[in-house]
Amino acid sequence: MAYYTLAFGVVFLPVAIILYQIFPKKFRWCALLLMSLAYYFTYSSVGVRIFLYPITAAAVCFIIGHFLEKLDKKKASLTDLVRTEDDNGKARPKDEIRKEKSEIRDSYLKKSRAVLAIGILLLVAMLLYLKYTNFFIENINHIFEAAGSEKHFALKHLLLPLGISFYTMQAIGYMVDVYWKKVAAEKNPLKLLLFITFFPTIVEGPIASYNDIHEDLFRGSSIDPENIIQGYIRIIWGAVKKLVIADRLYPAVNLLFDSSTTLRGFEVIAAAVLFTVMEYMDFSGSIDMVLGCGRIFGIGLPENFRQPFFARNASEFWRRWHISLGVWFKTYIFYPVSIGSLAKKWNKFAKGRFSKHPTKMVVSAMALLPVWLCNGLWHGPKWTYIFYGIFYFFIILIELIFEPLGDKLLDKLKLTRKSKGVEVIRILRTWIVIFIGELFFRANSLKDGFIMFGNIFKSFNPSIVWNGSALSWGIDLADWVVVFVMLIIVLIVGIIRERGIEITAALLEKPMILRWGLTLGLIMILLVFGLYGPGFQEVDLIYAGF
Repeated sequence: MAYYTLAFGVVFLPVAIILYQIFPKKFRWCALLLMSLAYYFTYSSVGVRIFLYPITAAAVCFIIGHFLEKLDKKKASLTDLVRTEDDNGKARPKDEIRKEKSEIRDSYLKKSRAVLAIGILLLVAMLLYLKYTNFFIENINHIFEAAGSEKHFALKHLLLPLGISFYTMQAIGYMVDVYWKKVAAEKNPLKLLLFITFFPTIVEGPIASYNDIHEDLFRGSSIDPENIIQGYIRIIWGAVKKLVIADRLYPAVNLLFDSSTTLRGFEVIAAAVLFTVMEYMDFSGSIDMVLGCGRIFGIGLPENFRQPFFARNASEFWRRWHISLGVWFKTYIFYPVSIGSLAKKWNKFAKGRFSKHPTKMVVSAMALLPVWLCNGLWHGPKWTYIFYGIFYFFIILIELIFEPLGDKLLDKLKLTRKSKGVEVIRILRTWIVIFIGELFFRANSLKDGFIMFGNIFKSFNPSIVWNGSALSWGIDLADWVVVFVMLIIVLIVGIIRERGIEITAALLEKPMILRWGLTLGLIMILLVFGLYGPGFQEVDLIYAGF
């Protein structure tokens, strides 16, 4: 039962609201857990077995968090018991006391790291086995085939649980945060299960940290009517983006990429641009619906998009696109690697040998490589996804390397990065990077991606925009007009938000006739132009597959 279905909006969500409100405040989190498990079950075709995986993840979190906290308390008690006097009652040397305490801390730090490593390995092993086993088998078989061997491994029939990539990252983040003492270990395993399976976030995120949302999840505040209004407005807005724009572009995107190797010039560019728009409308629309659901229950989930197409470079794009994923990688991979032992050894070696900039670039490369390799792998078991991650690794590293040179050039031209013309050029340059990346991301194979990229420079034919060729892509003229008009509206909304105005809150401050008029207009757009119901093919949420 996807967020954009009528069953969710007019049946499931109202039932969840009523159930939540009639539960005693102390146990309202239980209502959320029950509805989350019920929602998760609606995606299942294998029965109660589907619950095994999130329950296992929650159990690992609970046990590892408990042991980490227990080790920390044991360490503190032992360091407090270090004697300050010898057997004769004389004060021990301070250096000797410090050394003994340091040895105790080091010993328990190793134990804590081992416990944390076990927890992470258990969750990662489960994810790798379920999601990547067949990918590894296929590639091993290709190697055997290339070597002339007849040896062949059969693919396995594995159940891939819904949202496993999302809740695995949340679970790992929780354990690391307990290890870092950013949060206290949760004493109730069912509360951890709610954190992992909360029904708005289980399908596509955003990837929330326990520290950010646990108070809202478990507080049990009464539902505010204003939150219901704001929540439903955002849900409707997200459904419009998904059903009116993304699903309308779906036939054209599929048709173009299914004939990808025969496309030439502007057709390839059109395929990349249309997929990028479709993906953004699908993913950001679903996140709007998720955040709207959270708002209804007074739960502040992290924003996952912030006008990404206004980004001036690739780094900024990823600070605006799938924000929660980028924050997770930055927090749990980039920072630990950048201050880790290897980075420290390099800094020590480079000191006095190299200038500051190249020294910094090497550390950046050390930290960025695992981030972007994991980013590619996180999206799924395909070489196109892995290439997508490595592509951004090189683009961002090149940007960092040449950043000082670009600043010097601007200075000579008496310009700054904030000059209007410079900003426009930087945004357009970033669009090129985005579209190339999405071209490979959506390509049926890595080979097809390279063929499509090469074909951009063959028979360049922009006339397809006006000669009617686009009408043969499975979308008629009326649908193109609807898409174009709605994209203009989305652009206007994006510009307003880029100026720091929160539209939903601003709307509620307007006269009643205006705010209800706009809200009803949005509902009418969804009812009239939304692609749903008999006669339409339901298009799955893109990121639900990750």
